[in-house]
Amino acid sequence: MRFTRLVSHAALTPSGAGGASGAGALDVMKTTTIDHPAEEVWALIGEYSHLDKWHPAVVKLELSGDGGNGVYRSLTLPDGAILKEKLHSYSLDDMTYSYSIVEGPLPVKNYVSRITVRPGDNAGQSVIEWSSSFDPAGVEEAEAKKIVGGIYTAGFDGINDKLK
Repeated sequence: MRFTRLVSHAALTPSGAGGASGAGALDVMKTTTIDHPAEEVWALIGEYSHLDKWHPAVVKLELSGDGGNGVYRSLTLPDGAILKEKLHSYSLDDMTYSYSIVEGPLPVKNYVSRITVRPGDNAGQSVIEWSSSFDPAGVEEAEAKKIVGGIYTAGFDGINDKLK
């Protein structure tokens, strides 16, 4: 079953997570322009259950939960570590979703993120915005921001590679 069908039957609400606003003390936002139409980019990255298809740091993804109790994805990283995330909101029409990290090896807590795709300024282009709010955990603020920003940049590179 495609994830969008699962979500269309679910009542997903932002359980205190309004995207990447106000979850933590730090904010990171990365934006990139891709030379592909927004609908094509969203077809690749819009499935919550497909992060492993385009992000190079995810070697395996397992989806769990149901629409009533929440939808979770467990991401296996190259070193075998597991990152568990919970979906908070999803909009096929607006090409956006938000999620939080429930547990994992990243040096963050209270992490809430949003990823959005929209048409670019020129025909055939799209803009991807990936943003988050979080608190650092065990590292300095600058290091936590660098790590999160690096994850987003790697994701953008993965998207470009898949759409070539």
